[in-house]
Amino acid sequence: MRRVKPEELPALLNQGVKVVDVRPADKRHTPLPFPAEWVPLEKIQAGEHHLPKVPLLLVCEKGLISQVAALYLEAEGYEAMSLEGGLQALTEGS
Repeated sequence: MRRVKPEELPALLNQGVKVVDVRPADKRHTPLPFPAEWVPLEKIQAGEHHLPKVPLLLVCEKGLISQVAALYLEAEGYEAMSLEGGLQALTEGS
């Protein structure tokens, strides 16, 4: 699973990577600065996500849940990446 550094994010977004917010509903307080589809980790773990087979960038608050989700998706044959440090790394870097 590839960990994407925050500074790599603009280039990936320009390439059209699909961003997936994997935070649980009660943790979705921080707004995302880019378009994303919300698919909580539980749905990914259960295989109930219906995500297209395109490169996926998974995001969460600190980067831990997204790593777990990326591993599940990789096991299903997806190209899945996790934002290193999560959304907190984006707000700290600005």
